[in-house]
Amino acid sequence: MQMPNYAPIVKSYNAEEFLKYIDEETRKPGNEDKHYELIDGVIYMMASPNEIHYDLSEFIDGILKGYFTGKGCKVYHAPFDLYLFDKKKFMIFSPGKTEYSNVFIPDLMVVCDKSKRKPDGVYGAPDLIVEIISKSNAVNDYVRKLNAYITFGVNEYFIVDPIKKKITVYDNTAVEFSFYDYTFNDIVKSTVFEGLCIDFKRFAL
Repeated sequence: MQMPNYAPIVKSYNAEEFLKYIDEETRKPGNEDKHYELIDGVIYMMASPNEIHYDLSEFIDGILKGYFTGKGCKVYHAPFDLYLFDKKKFMIFSPGKTEYSNVFIPDLMVVCDKSKRKPDGVYGAPDLIVEIISKSNAVNDYVRKLNAYITFGVNEYFIVDPIKKKITVYDNTAVEFSFYDYTFNDIVKSTVFEGLCIDFKRFAL
């Protein structure tokens, strides 16, 4: 998602405090449509997507929904909350919101485990996440979110960069993650879902 430059907030928030904060903020006049993410306890306000960002999201969303229809997996389009936590720390039960310090709103995510899908968000690592780069969010998507998604067990992560005209696919299913670079002239293939391909030549930048 798009994010502007920010001034770091000294306080470290957990998810419960974060939800209270955004509830108060979005009640203020002019803030009703604002969205926020919590990354390692730090709150980031997100900017609205530009036209290319929006069109790319719609393009990829259509392909994902076409592929996953009837396969038992659900495709989520932003805004929908994703709560991530340390699986090693909470192996037996899911933590309460005071234990979460990461709440994301991915551009797109695919979740096949029904137990992770709740009315107010996804709890636990999705099978696939897609983030679309803009000038204001590149550091978050390439660094902060990449680190979080790999650490918390997301199987596959697509970074779609219309500025550099490239796509990077991160495969996190082995002991060490691997990555593959593509351009907008390529057919991008999932390393996790057999037969899932996105022909970016069909999208006109």
